[in-house]
Amino acid sequence: MRTTSSEVSDVQSQLKQAAAFGDIDTCIYLLNHEKYRYNITLDSKLVKKVVNTCYARGTPEKGLAIICSLTKQSPKHFSIILKECLTRGDVKMLDKVLYEREKAGYRPDVYSHSARISALGVAKQPVAALAQLHTALQDPSCDRIELYNAAISACERSQDWGGAEYVWNLVKKSHVVKPDIVTYNAMIKVTGARNDFEYVKKLYEDIKSSGLTPTSWTYTAVFSAATNCRAAASADWLIEVYTGMHLQPNDYILSSFFSAMSHTTSSRDQIDVVFELLQNSRSQGALNDVTYTSFMTFLARQDMPDRAVDVWDAARQDEILLSPHFFSSLFSACAKESSSEALYNMAFDAFDEFSSWYLDQDPKRMPKHVERDSLAAYNAFLHFLGEHKQLDIASLIFESMKSNGPFPDIVTYNTMLHITGCSKNVDAALDLYWEMTSNNIKATERTFGSLLHTFATVGNADAAKKIFDSLADSNIAPNSILYTSFIHAAVKHGDQKSLMLAFSLANEMNTRHVPLTDVTYGCLLVACEKQGDVAKAFTLYQKACTEGVTPSDQMHNILISVCTRCGKLDEALDLVKSMARKNSNIQQHAMNSLTRALSVESPTRAYRMISLMQAMNMQPSRSTRLEVLKQCAMAGDVVEALGMYRALRSNNMELDGPSGSALIECLCSAQNVDDAVEVYDRMMAMAWRGSNGTGRSPLPKRAHEPNGAALASLAHVHASQRLMQQSWKYYLQLRRKTKSLERATLGHRRMFEALIEGYCRDKNLKRALTVFDDWKAASSRVTTFSSSPQIPLKQHPRLYTGTVEATTSKKQPKLSYLALAYLEASCNSDPEHAWRVYDVLAVMRAQKEYKRQSQLAHPEKASHHVSYQ
Repeated sequence: MRTTSSEVSDVQSQLKQAAAFGDIDTCIYLLNHEKYRYNITLDSKLVKKVVNTCYARGTPEKGLAIICSLTKQSPKHFSIILKECLTRGDVKMLDKVLYEREKAGYRPDVYSHSARISALGVAKQPVAALAQLHTALQDPSCDRIELYNAAISACERSQDWGGAEYVWNLVKKSHVVKPDIVTYNAMIKVTGARNDFEYVKKLYEDIKSSGLTPTSWTYTAVFSAATNCRAAASADWLIEVYTGMHLQPNDYILSSFFSAMSHTTSSRDQIDVVFELLQNSRSQGALNDVTYTSFMTFLARQDMPDRAVDVWDAARQDEILLSPHFFSSLFSACAKESSSEALYNMAFDAFDEFSSWYLDQDPKRMPKHVERDSLAAYNAFLHFLGEHKQLDIASLIFESMKSNGPFPDIVTYNTMLHITGCSKNVDAALDLYWEMTSNNIKATERTFGSLLHTFATVGNADAAKKIFDSLADSNIAPNSILYTSFIHAAVKHGDQKSLMLAFSLANEMNTRHVPLTDVTYGCLLVACEKQGDVAKAFTLYQKACTEGVTPSDQMHNILISVCTRCGKLDEALDLVKSMARKNSNIQQHAMNSLTRALSVESPTRAYRMISLMQAMNMQPSRSTRLEVLKQCAMAGDVVEALGMYRALRSNNMELDGPSGSALIECLCSAQNVDDAVEVYDRMMAMAWRGSNGTGRSPLPKRAHEPNGAALASLAHVHASQRLMQQSWKYYLQLRRKTKSLERATLGHRRMFEALIEGYCRDKNLKRALTVFDDWKAASSRVTTFSSSPQIPLKQHPRLYTGTVEATTSKKQPKLSYLALAYLEASCNSDPEHAWRVYDVLAVMRAQKEYKRQSQLAHPEKASHHVSYQ
């Protein structure tokens, strides 16, 4: 039957339209129609669309039927459906495709064999994949490297390391094929998964020596292998590999590199190098959220949480869409009790942004993995609140999760149990435990550990014993953490019976071969302190060192505390020194830890310990130097503090925020203005580096900035020396820090007075009144929060950082009558500002009234006991 060209054109148009709209049955009908089948066809783009539609509807056979119905078939058509089979690991369907491909006249070749091997790898069938390899090798034309690469990748997907090694040996023994870069990439992934990083390094060196060019997948595989092998890779080697790349790093390389660096022991210089690498990458284009997430994890693991503020600012500047993974890593980085105020506030700002995004989502349309990742982010923020002792805020968020999602899981309940334990709220912890069990959430080892910790914080040894005895009912074997929590509870209880129980539990741990940790020994040392038994404390310390337990700062703090109270501090120092000499593995760490602990009790002796360490050819760590410097400065030892600063600079080390701020306050108190300004300038230079000309702002080290107390001291000392212009510069910086200005009204009122008097003396009444108005506004906020029974200052999320003491209602901001009288007289003599006299007099009357009321006798509280006559 003859067909006209117009008919063919109409049918071809119908076929294309049916394919475009996913009308599979119409496509099959038209392609099998006797009248038109030899005149119509589909291009590769429409074939791919039809195949995808068939797989989406669960009818891949219809996609194969369409390909078989094409009169003008090509291997490319079969490759389209083979690729879909590989993606899904559909070996059964792949065999059908290969059968029809061969039936169509296309004999098995390298591509078809490789496809079947890869599909078997996806399906976790490594033995069948190797069998297919040997079948393919029977055809000499198939003996090509692509076939071996597919076999190695199939074994890697199936975690058959032995099979991958077998194929690798075949390649090395072959006289026909040579390994290419894909082969090396696959083997690097295999050896990294086997935790053999030395062989990974050898493979990488072989790539360079063989003249092959590493690809982006090569570097990603190397860094991913380093991440999997944890501490096996050195920071220097990883940085050398990264900086030696001859290609532009993409997000895969960057994220894997930062993940690998997070598991290394990096020096401060190496961390700065990694920051520079991040900045260089930003200068060449915006990074994605995965890269920032891995970098935030790097900061958390390298104990550099304050730099997270800089990364957060960079991510916001790049305007990337942040994922729940990023917020999880950010909250984890912030979860440190000694973190700065900027870091604390940043965590709340980030949570506000993340929770707003989550609550705007439709829960019915939210993918499961997004819900899971969002729950992890909420849990990380709850952990952050727990580290900062914010039980009230955590409880509000926890209740919101139960009503608005994501619904709490076992990690959420364990985190809340930990928070209530730290807050010594036993009733709340038990309520959480019963609520968890009523929701059919099975308790884990961490659950019991949190409950034991709760009872330990209040010293309830009897309740802790009941929980400990119930472990067997849940089939949980007690480990070091659970034993230590029980011991802590017994020691906290404090009576002789409980203290003896603590030592008997330690003996039980030795009997059951459960290792005692540094925390366990710390609890036992506290027991010795309560018993007043210095000899037993010495014995425990020696036993810990003998067993290979590295003494922690806590152990040295307790040991020094015991000996100080008993007047035997010299004996403690001699003991630690002798133990350090005998055990070279703990030598440097022990001396650094001891020096830090000693600096709290006696900064001057800690300063001499630094000299002793250097005489013993030991290098005091940066954290030790900073701690000793800070304690010397806080004790007012100007010479020692300044000496420590000079030593830091000579060793190419920089101050951090707390130590530098303490040094500035100390120098200002000693009227050493020049050195204080030098320290300030150095800190600001490190905090804000110059722009690199890329158009993007650099990453500042905001943790290096002086705090509000240091700025107030600088402003005060310059004002007291009549250097008003310099004083105003520091005051303006303090003024930008709202919370620091509020605290200055209590701790640095002399600064306000010196500024007011100085500007009145210079006839600059406008600035004097500006300072006065700032003081009024800041002091009113402090008074409001300190007298509020609903939100105590220590629990207010925007005021308390975990490092600043809370304000009590007994201490109120005030200015001296001399400064106020001077300001009043200056206002009276200036017609422009004469009306401000009333403001000054109002403050004077308020302070006088407050003083009068504070001196009034308080009536005796009536007894609530009933007296029976």
